[in-house]
Amino acid sequence: MIALLLIVVALCALLPSPYVVAALPAIWTAQNALLGEDAVLVSAGSAHLALVDFVLLILLVKLIATVIATKELPVHKPLYLALAAYVGVHLIASIAAGAKFGGGHLTQCLTSLARFVSAVVVVPIMATAVTSVPQAKRCIAILLATLAALAAIQFINFFGASHGIVIGEVQGAERGEVRYFGPLGDSVGVVLLLGYVASLCFASIAGIVAFLGGIVVTAGLGAIIASAVATLIFLPCAAKIAAARVFARRTVWLLPLLGFAVIVLAFGPALPLAKTLLDRFGRGDVSSSAGQRGASAKLAVVMALDNPLLGVGYMGYSASLERYGGDRFFNLSHPDGATANANNQFLQSLADGGLAGVIAFGALVICAARLLLTVARRSGDPFLRTFHLAAFIWLLAQVFGNLAAVWLVPSAYVGRLLWILLGIAVALERLLPATVSQKSPLARAPSTLIPV
Repeated sequence: MIALLLIVVALCALLPSPYVVAALPAIWTAQNALLGEDAVLVSAGSAHLALVDFVLLILLVKLIATVIATKELPVHKPLYLALAAYVGVHLIASIAAGAKFGGGHLTQCLTSLARFVSAVVVVPIMATAVTSVPQAKRCIAILLATLAALAAIQFINFFGASHGIVIGEVQGAERGEVRYFGPLGDSVGVVLLLGYVASLCFASIAGIVAFLGGIVVTAGLGAIIASAVATLIFLPCAAKIAAARVFARRTVWLLPLLGFAVIVLAFGPALPLAKTLLDRFGRGDVSSSAGQRGASAKLAVVMALDNPLLGVGYMGYSASLERYGGDRFFNLSHPDGATANANNQFLQSLADGGLAGVIAFGALVICAARLLLTVARRSGDPFLRTFHLAAFIWLLAQVFGNLAAVWLVPSAYVGRLLWILLGIAVALERLLPATVSQKSPLARAPSTLIPV
């Protein structure tokens, strides 16, 4: 098995970097589905290096070699400054928390922050590797194909679980509350959300049905609410999308049929999923999702009130639970997913970095959203324009809709996908023709090639 993994790593070293980066979600999916713990190649204490970690290391080496050879590095100053500020704030917060809580707490925070930085390095890797617009379009096509494969896995699990055919994770079957996650775990719903929004923007009814179905079978309230938020954000944008206008004119007759299909599904295949969702939130204690999230939120607020300026350090939430009464809600001797984080990105930022952490998070989101929207507006290519509008809507849906999860952490697949999208956007912002205002000698393009 180790030999096979080394062959995969070698192939990734030989293939063009942009396509390898775009294929990272597919590699993560295959790694989780086929290899699981066997994907770990090297272990040293609590540090475990898996297949993807070695692929990222190779990509980083190739980035350094490219920068040395060309003496240039594509930089989008607002985004990179926001990323640097985000890391800097949490570094200071972690050091301050270490001084207050001890060296073990500091080590845990710094380890998590190092993992975050290793995930973010995908942005400059992709920004440097993409050297043409057609190359960027092929990278996006790889991402969309991966999302389509994830949606297909959801349906394979949905129809095959009762026959023992499962890919990845199917949870709750033993208690009659079945949830279908697949290789990416419970974050798959908000990952598939990008495919759903892209299908809306490209006016693909097959894609809408497939991705929305894949989201619904997770029975994840956060993903479902985020899908509703994304749809609401899309509606005022639809008039500006040519494909959406044509779709609306040609398929208005489908609305009654769609309504009938929803009614049939609600009283047919979707009924067990609705029961699962209601059962998860129907109990009043912390054994329910609502109870877990409520308890997690209370503890995050307590941590923030005690450390209002800098919080308890990056991802210091779980290490601080015992100090702030976490044992009242959770069995800390047997930790589970409910004790890992604040289960809300805003509260997590507040607990991790205090007021400074929330400001840094807001600045990062604003810079990322502006970059995606800028590329959408500047692109004369309908495919690139539509996809980046979809990516922009997807990011806003995470911020305002995905309120029951923490998604900007090293291990979150939403964050990993976001870094790939931003890397492509940084490259395109440099490659696409400048607008009239940006051609002015008084205007400064935010994305530049920095001599090194």
